[in-house]
Amino acid sequence: MERNKVWTHLQSYRGIIAVGTALRLALFLGASSLCHALERRPELSTPLTSIRSLKEGVYIHERGTNPYDGGVFYHSPIYLAALTYIISASSHFFTAITWTIADVASSIALINVWRSRSGVSNQKRECLITALYLFNPYTLLSCLARSTTSLDNAILLNAIASAANGQALPATILLSLATHTSLYPLLLLPPLVMLLEQTKKSRQKSSVYSTLITFITCFAALAGLNILMADYSWIGQTWGVIINVTDLTPNVGMWWYFFTEMFDHFRTFFLGVFQLHNLIYVAPICLRLSDDPLLAILVLVGIMGTWKSYPTLGDMALWAGLLGCFPEIVSNLRHPLFTLTVHLYTSILLPLLHSLWLLTGTGNANFFYAATMVYGLNASLAVVDVMGAGLRVKVKRDATEMFLKEDIQNDQTQEATNLEVIDKLWEGKGWSVVQFTGSLF
Repeated sequence: MERNKVWTHLQSYRGIIAVGTALRLALFLGASSLCHALERRPELSTPLTSIRSLKEGVYIHERGTNPYDGGVFYHSPIYLAALTYIISASSHFFTAITWTIADVASSIALINVWRSRSGVSNQKRECLITALYLFNPYTLLSCLARSTTSLDNAILLNAIASAANGQALPATILLSLATHTSLYPLLLLPPLVMLLEQTKKSRQKSSVYSTLITFITCFAALAGLNILMADYSWIGQTWGVIINVTDLTPNVGMWWYFFTEMFDHFRTFFLGVFQLHNLIYVAPICLRLSDDPLLAILVLVGIMGTWKSYPTLGDMALWAGLLGCFPEIVSNLRHPLFTLTVHLYTSILLPLLHSLWLLTGTGNANFFYAATMVYGLNASLAVVDVMGAGLRVKVKRDATEMFLKEDIQNDQTQEATNLEVIDKLWEGKGWSVVQFTGSLF
């Protein structure tokens, strides 16, 4: 009986979390040399997310000097305060616990997103969502590298989960916190407000104005605390670097090589173009997906993770984990095998070509940048595929509601979900969505 209870527990999402936690702690404590090696990988850490840079800033701050005056420390004062006064940045054990808890919190937030979206509790799906996130190599390696991307992901996912459950205050507080640490989550404010307006789970719908006022208040309060801690110098060294891209350390993004080769008199123009490339999608996506704000958030998270100025593989882990909460989208993708294969291809190419460039000296910067371009192109195509799949699902639902009501009522498969029934009916009739449309009329 005891063995059966243990096996049943391991088959739940709690068992998956326990295994994922044990794996992380075992690697942190038993393979510390691996963790230290991963800290230096440009695919996992950037100057804005590196634990080594954060330790240096804490060391300078503890000796009474403002770390932002040196021009090489870019972390948010929130992380500087947390690893100075709450957790010791120099403690391998306590930082390992912190990063492990962050990944666990992210996985639980994903389960809450799935439950709020589906309206049911499906143990098999919850186990799959948890396993896909905790055992994703991008997630695991980012955690072992102690990149602050893992902490950013935990904050952002809990903000999304809170909004999906109609909890306006926690959602706005967490989103303002995520905006302070990495700035780009500010782009998710419009779909987050739409999600809070749409949800029926809160006792009373929160108005748009009250949500915005709460966000602005929390944002201003955090800014005030940061100014008290590090005066105004942190603004130029955190948000300023994200916007102006003054540090051109190689990463998996599209920016660093482009602006290394850019003439100074063209730099301002192309900075505007690149930053607008993130901003320009917000309004059209929110308008087109106004009936499904969670899908709008998914698409925007994918765009941010691909086109932000200092991306890491951990940003793609966030998007992939969130995608697991949309099984109907995954089942309608056009080229999932191609996307997955190219991701595996780039996961080999990135460290290999970086080594050829900087370690053996048999290559140059073009080698590594070529791999980042393949990574970025594949990620962009994946976002387009997800957007298309979401629109196809919507068309299928609308068409089924109009023409196939009797077929659904006569369907004998009681255990299947509505989406599975819809897909089966479409396949049986030989139908397919040949174009995207906002309405069937």
